Amino acid sequence: RKTELEAEIGAQRQVFAKACEALTAKRSEAAPAFARSIEESVRFLELDRAVFEVRLTDAPAGPDGAEDVTFAFSSTGINPIDVGKCASGGEISRIMLCLKAMMARFTGMPTLIFDEIDTGVSGSAADKMGSMICSMGDDMQVFSITHLPQVAAKGKAHYAVSKASDAAGRVYSRIDRLSDSQRVEEIARLLSGSSITPEALANARRLLGK
Repeated sequence: RKTELEAEIGAQRQVFAKACEALTAKRSEAAPAFARSIEESVRFLELDRAVFEVRLTDAPAGPDGAEDVTFAFSSTGINPIDVGKCASGGEISRIMLCLKAMMARFTGMPTLIFDEIDTGVSGSAADKMGSMICSMGDDMQVFSITHLPQVAAKGKAHYAVSKASDAAGRVYSRIDRLSDSQRVEEIARLLSGSSITPEALANARRLLGK
């Protein structure tokens, strides 16, 4: 019985080794195009000199194959290193959005929810992030939770989330779909705070294309 089991283990090791070889080959083939795609997307989000690389290094074979996969990044194009050791919060947000945008095209997910993926980004970069999130809606349903007016204004529908308490002191949340006029008011609130100014309302209308 021991001999039989050893023979079975040997056969399974060969199957495992072939699976690792096949995975390594596919990773090596896909890595350059994958890296180029992410790099182009990140540069679109106003990191003009950014470099993104996929590095494969040999590792003991395990559930994830026979190599370690590292994403190397540099916002200046010089000396890219492990993205987790060098990217700022805003850079991480942009890279994550680019990765999610690629997933939306190829994984067939029906719905994707972003919870403030635009953290650390503002200005025209935020506007471009909003455009990228909006374009993902061509392939799937996208919900984006955001506090940036440039991103919020890209949505085709808007919902306001609020919290309140009842007579017993229990706190509950509610979500309401906004009318066209309410959309303008909420975008203006993001622009100017609790006191909505005429200038903020005018800017909100421009952002919404109204």
